[in-house]
This record gives sequence, C-alpha cells and structure tokens, in this order.
Amino acid sequence: MQNAIREVLEAVYEPLFYEHSYGFRPKRSAHDAVRVLNQVLYQGEGNWILEADIKSFFDSIDRKTLVEMLQNRVADGSLLRLIGKCLHVGVLDGSDYTEPEEGTVQGSTLSPLLGNIYLHYVLDDWFKRVVLPRLRGKAQLIRYADDFVIAFARQDDAERVQRVLGRRFERYGLELHPDKTRLIPFERPRTRKGKGPRTFDFLGFTFYWGRARSGCRVPRVKTRKASLRRSLRTVADWCRRYRHLSVKEQHAALTRRVEGHLNYFGVNGNSRSLRQFIRGVEGAWHRWLNRRSQRSRLNWDRMNDLLAANPLPKPRIRVQIWSS
Repeated sequence: MQNAIREVLEAVYEPLFYEHSYGFRPKRSAHDAVRVLNQVLYQGEGNWILEADIKSFFDSIDRKTLVEMLQNRVADGSLLRLIGKCLHVGVLDGSDYTEPEEGTVQGSTLSPLLGNIYLHYVLDDWFKRVVLPRLRGKAQLIRYADDFVIAFARQDDAERVQRVLGRRFERYGLELHPDKTRLIPFERPRTRKGKGPRTFDFLGFTFYWGRARSGCRVPRVKTRKASLRRSLRTVADWCRRYRHLSVKEQHAALTRRVEGHLNYFGVNGNSRSLRQFIRGVEGAWHRWLNRRSQRSRLNWDRMNDLLAANPLPKPRIRVQIWSS
C-alpha cells in the first residue's frame, strides 16, 4: 500500500521539486549531486560552504505540519487518511513492537518521499523564493534527502543565511546540529604553491583543492576518512564472524562487498583511497584467516598465493565526477 501511495505522490510532486534536490528521486543519484557541486566549485561560485546537519531528521518531522503541506497539493481526503495511517504504522524489531509518536518511520518505503516533501517547503522553496533574491552574489543549494550544503560566492551572503537558517528550521520542529553545522572558507588557492583551504564533507566524500596536470588548482573528491574506517570495520567484523566458512565462500562474499564500495566511491581522482580500502580488506581477511587454526599459520607469502588464486576486485574508476 505504501508503494502505491508513493507512486501517486511522486506523480504529484516530481513536477514541483527543484533541480537541486537529488535524494530518492527517479533518475537521480548521490553521484549527480557530487558532480554538480564539483562543477559549482570549479566555476568559482563556492568560495564559502555552509555545511549543515539536521539532528534526527526523520524522527523530528512534525506530522501535523506535514499533513498541512500535503493538503496544498492533495485534495483527496481518502488518500490523506491513508497517509496518516502510514505515519502511525508500528515497527516490529524482533519481538519488540513500538509505535513512534513523532516523525516518519525509517525503513518505510514512503518515508524518503515524505521527507523530501517536508524539506521542499522548509528549505528548497524558501531558499529559491526568499533567500536567493536577497543575496548579492551567486549561491547554490545542493540537497540529497536530509544532507545538504549551500555554496556561496560571497562571505557576507553566507553569513546572513547562516544566521537565519537555524531559526527557519526551528519553526518546523527541526534542529541543526551545532557542532556539525559550520561555515567553511573554500576559495581556490591564489598561487600554485599555496596551501589549499579547509576541506568539507558531503555524502561520504571529502572535497578539497587538488592539482590538474597543468598544475592549476581544481576541486577534487576522495573518500571521507570516517567513511573509509566504517567500511573497513564492517568488513573486519564480517571476516571475524564468518571465518569458519570456506575460502571460496568468503571470497565470494568479500567480492560483493568490495564491488559495492567501488560502485559508490569509485570516482575519478579517488584511486588512492580505493587502493587503501582494498589493502585494508586484504589485511582483515588475512588476520582472521590466520586465527582459524593455531597449528597452521598463514604468513603473507601464503596469503599472497591465496589472493592470486582468489583475487579481489581491482580499485578502478566506475563513475566520472569531473571531465579529464
């Protein structure tokens, strides 16, 4: 039923949503958002980056306000009542049953779209109609679900928006994380030898100023350190729990996990982080294979032979973020 409601609401709201919204929408991806942001930085329109984090977004959505927003486009009372029931659906976690009193249920197929509708009115439409006309320079909002950054050409514009953004969210029951919401200078270094400015993170990537083959500074992305550590911890935990499986079974499962990582983080310019991830996976696999038996130790010579017979995927680029 939720899938059917989602299809109806998508038909209603897709024409309304703005281009800068990328999360959980047809034919749009996180890579599209990263690609557009990289282009904005390359064009010199992101000298200041407002990096924002919404605390417990899906749990903080005001249901009454959300229904009022839906009434702007949905006139069918039966459909609205069905959506209301979906908002109150319970969650079964093992033998524990709960009915959240606030927000939308995470894991529901309908929640991402409802979240997009909520932020369309709270952030996207407000930014386009109210904020942009009042700015002195260019600015670009880029949002993927509840993760967003705003790139500004001018510092004074960025500071003005930063001052009012928190109050805007409070009106709708949302709160920006005080430690994770920050304004970052990100102007292109003026000299080729000059040290780049601070970095910032978005959608698991770290944005920084790298060097093109010509020596000029250009925006680049790499895997965020926290994302890399989390991925390697997940792999190591899997190797620990399933070290009793045959090498063939372990190799197949690890290959799937490595492929999933490469499909997302395999963007051009990120080869170093990809190689680091592959080496980390090989190290974790070796460590836990070595603990399967006290009598037969697996040194690295034998491990290299095992990897030659059961190779993991190579760290190659899957997605083009910027043109060569």
